[in-house]
Amino acid sequence: MDSVSIVIPTLNRPIALARALASARTQTGVEDLDVEILVVDNSADGNARGGVEAAAAGPGHRTLYVSAPVPGVANARNAGVAAAKGHWIAFLDDDEEAAPDWLTSHVATARRTGAAAIFGPVGAEAEDGRPIGPLAPYFSRLLDLQAGAAVTGRAAYLGTNNSMFERAACLAGDTPFDTSMNEIGGEDTLLLKRLVEEGKRFAWSARGVVTEWVPERRLNWAYVRKRKFLSGQIRVLTHWKAQPVEWTRIAFWMAAGSIQVALHGLSALILSPFDPVRAETARVKLNGGLGKLLWMRNRPALYGSGLVS
Repeated sequence: MDSVSIVIPTLNRPIALARALASARTQTGVEDLDVEILVVDNSADGNARGGVEAAAAGPGHRTLYVSAPVPGVANARNAGVAAAKGHWIAFLDDDEEAAPDWLTSHVATARRTGAAAIFGPVGAEAEDGRPIGPLAPYFSRLLDLQAGAAVTGRAAYLGTNNSMFERAACLAGDTPFDTSMNEIGGEDTLLLKRLVEEGKRFAWSARGVVTEWVPERRLNWAYVRKRKFLSGQIRVLTHWKAQPVEWTRIAFWMAAGSIQVALHGLSALILSPFDPVRAETARVKLNGGLGKLLWMRNRPALYGSGLVS
């Protein structure tokens, strides 16, 4: 029987975690799979243990608690991989809710395509029924592709939220996720870049849908600009961390960042009096360009001991 480990890293989000865990424990159509769920608690005081153990005592797929007390997104993912027993390892973020057939869609896509890694759609909704409006695209990953479509060429725009990997092919070694990225993120981008260079293939699981529930503290343009700045930095950092360093790619992305700053800065200035939303969108893109230019400094912490994302 094929086996799948669902890894849910978490840090101080008890309400969101309960929702994510419930969606994982009630996956349907998995009778031909051996499913385990590992909740990786990245808090220093182990505050998720009680909730996880209470959930594990009820009906649903086998659920295990894993402690990773040193904060850091890469630390949490590595601890989940180390504890997992599955042939495939699926990742679900603690602020996401998986559709009932999420896992069966991923496994069916993997079996049909033979791809080493599977990725699915991420929709975005605001917590407590708040409107999400024009901010939705910044928390979503929606591709107009058929099930099984190749997405290897889109690796730089994917991530481990809503993903599944063949363990032996993709996650070998003690630290598949780079711990130097613990607080800024991008550990998944770096992993995907390496896998592409190794010739691994990625496929799209069109029905493997999750919903990201966005809390009020993130529903503002300032937060989106910070994330975009960081994503610009990560775009360049992945080439700096390559062996050898990919200086030509670094120069390319810094030049692209300069153009973004100039064009979108001008657009924001022109649009501000007439179209505030489009002006904000331009400022977000401007920050992406700034991140590419300032990739070695001013890195905002979004995880771990820094600002919790």
